[in-house]
Amino acid sequence: MDFNSLQGVADRCAREGKFGTAIAIYLHMAEGDASLDGGSLGHAIGSCYEGLGDLYAARYWYARAFEENSAIDLYRRDFERTRTVVVDGLVMSA
Repeated sequence: MDFNSLQGVADRCAREGKFGTAIAIYLHMAEGDASLDGGSLGHAIGSCYEGLGDLYAARYWYARAFEENSAIDLYRRDFERTRTVVVDGLVMSA
């Protein structure tokens, strides 16, 4: 499948709440793409992890998207919104 077809399937899976499948496809698409397609793949992966409730992974991917394309307001907002997700509480309880 070409990139656009994969993107369509992954986006549909994400909309349908099939986040694990969407993540697998997005990661496959990102393989070898250091820029994560201008940040869009990183943001999509972050959104899926947020949908799964994994805010730590979501924060990482939102940061990657913002790092790749800080001009996109959505990437900045999601990165800023998740900046407060820190591991301090996890470390203290471990």
